[in-house]
Amino acid sequence: MSLLRINLFGGLEIRRVSGEQVVIPSRKAATLLGYLALTSPHGISRSKLAALLWEGHFGDNARANLRQALLTLRRVLPQCADVISAERDDIRIHPNAVTTDVQEFELLLQLGDLETMARAAALFRGELLDGISSTSCAFEAWLSAERQRLKTRAIRAIAGLLDVGGREHVEIATTFSLRVLAADPLQEDVHRTLMRCYAQQGRRADALRQYDFCRTILRKQVGATPESETESLQREIRRMLRV
Repeated sequence: MSLLRINLFGGLEIRRVSGEQVVIPSRKAATLLGYLALTSPHGISRSKLAALLWEGHFGDNARANLRQALLTLRRVLPQCADVISAERDDIRIHPNAVTTDVQEFELLLQLGDLETMARAAALFRGELLDGISSTSCAFEAWLSAERQRLKTRAIRAIAGLLDVGGREHVEIATTFSLRVLAADPLQEDVHRTLMRCYAQQGRRADALRQYDFCRTILRKQVGATPESETESLQREIRRMLRV
């Protein structure tokens, strides 16, 4: 039976099965729990965890910090021994002790029907582990790769919805696109998808406003201009307005 629900999209939220929220007072302990939840049920060596989360510390200091983070989790988590297995060499989350929104999200994307896609879109509440950061370059590289992997899966799912073209499919694709862009407004292909969603719904003015937003955010954040595919799409939508 699951003892904890851990939500990782849009931050880190831990709740008991009763619904009561669990607050982790240490940022590093919270980061450790988030990482374990994402990589469970595979065991991870203590040395790898210490190096990943406390990069730059000497080996003994890093392992001491890891032990302190585990102690913090034991103090605040209900039935911690039933949730986290901390062996001499490996640390893991017990199978079935924890459910996560990421785990559910990926399962729903595999199922792929209209109802499950709507539920998947609702789960994508923001960037993976938003607000969680580390001075460790190794951890930041891992987190960046995981964020992009999940966004890529979402983008493929959205494209599949739009290809079907039914009204409800387009509505879910619209919602999904807005959630992905809220997490990462530099995803230009999602801006294009949202423009297409709006155009298919007859909301051509909204589609052009989305183009304007895309152009503005690219210029302000990375000093770039929209790709030729985006420019072609906005010209096509403008022609539709004149018809």
